[in-house]
Amino acid sequence: MLSNRLLQIAMLVERNKVVFDVGSDHALLPCFLLENGICKKVYAGEIAEGPLNNVKEAVRRKHLEGRLIPVFSDGLAKAPDDVDVVIISGMGYHTIRHILQNCEAERYQYFLVQSNTDVDLLRKYISDSGYTIEDERVVFDGFYYQVIRFSADLHEPYTDLQIKYGPVLLKRRDEVFIAYLKDRLDKLKRINECANKPEFDEKISEIEKILYNKSM
Repeated sequence: MLSNRLLQIAMLVERNKVVFDVGSDHALLPCFLLENGICKKVYAGEIAEGPLNNVKEAVRRKHLEGRLIPVFSDGLAKAPDDVDVVIISGMGYHTIRHILQNCEAERYQYFLVQSNTDVDLLRKYISDSGYTIEDERVVFDGFYYQVIRFSADLHEPYTDLQIKYGPVLLKRRDEVFIAYLKDRLDKLKRINECANKPEFDEKISEIEKILYNKSM
């Protein structure tokens, strides 16, 4: 069964796109996309033989020959020309940045990225590159994760607040985003009870202003 994190990523994939899933491991997401008719073809990229063999086994077990295609590739180095959408999820910020820095982003219609660390730094990279954040979601799956969909279409730099919390998330203010902010606020308050540092006061104030729609 697909985790909520991967399910939310799948829901951001438009139908009939050719997807390249970087670091697919057991190919759970590609199999879901194919078996639910969202995609007709998915490439599963791996840099190591073990995970690549897991993909090959999924192809055999699910009878997805010609539709789920294993690719031995360092990031997007060997991504085929027909790829529309790139998914990079479940990795740290520095790994994701390395993959993005070593590809031609303009080749692809959009990226779906989910970083386990430093989401604000990932948004800053997107902003500094002049790219456009098209959609975002906060997902709770034991922990809070953030999924960002962006394209290489030119966009003016995002503000510091948008980089920290997400331009789409700030505008949409859905229930999961609000729950995430409240959880973050509670943790900061608990830490600040011991630390009592001005920078924590500033972060707490910033989140409270977002939560209660006060002017920043």
